Amino acid sequence: MPLSEPITPGVVDWTGENPGILLKNADGSFAAMALFFRVAWSPVGQGQVFLLYGTPDAVEGTKTAPNVMMTDNVALAEYLKVNFIGKLGAFANAPAFADLPIKSVQTVRTSGDPMSHRYTETITGEGLCIELVWEDLEPPKALELTPDQVGTGEHTMFTLLVPAKSAQIVVNGHSLPGEVGERVQAGFETTTAFLYFSETWVIPPEVS
Repeated sequence: MPLSEPITPGVVDWTGENPGILLKNADGSFAAMALFFRVAWSPVGQGQVFLLYGTPDAVEGTKTAPNVMMTDNVALAEYLKVNFIGKLGAFANAPAFADLPIKSVQTVRTSGDPMSHRYTETITGEGLCIELVWEDLEPPKALELTPDQVGTGEHTMFTLLVPAKSAQIVVNGHSLPGEVGERVQAGFETTTAFLYFSETWVIPPEVS
């Protein structure tokens, strides 16, 4: 999909990083779901937002597997929930989505190397310490996707994807159950554990 113009038409929705881990049960249902956003630009500013469905099939999670959002910019969390997460069926259709509590982030720490074997994001705040771990990292793929190829159905998206073959979500020292599964994006096979870097979402003119 080569660009015909040097400037992509449309309105920039947000740009940054968006790694995630979706763990599955043996029957293919989701056991735990996590998305992390490190946003460099949005209409409501910069910030970090973390979304966890520790108990995806329940309105309220448990102490060891909470359903929660954590952020250092509440306006950004609310913006992403309505304009982005709410357009991703697997997340928007979850029982916890409507009344998801928002907690404050105190620290976010990154470790590891996406060019190596292991990469982590650790988020802490309000009694929670959650570690996202990606392992067995694959070579990167540079993606340029059209609205029919992305989960929102409304954006052009550019990103660098680093898939992981294994991953963990650790809540206060407790690893949530589930395994990394397979998924198909834009016609190629990848996994449900992913690092997305330099990710930019643009609303095309026909949508904006």
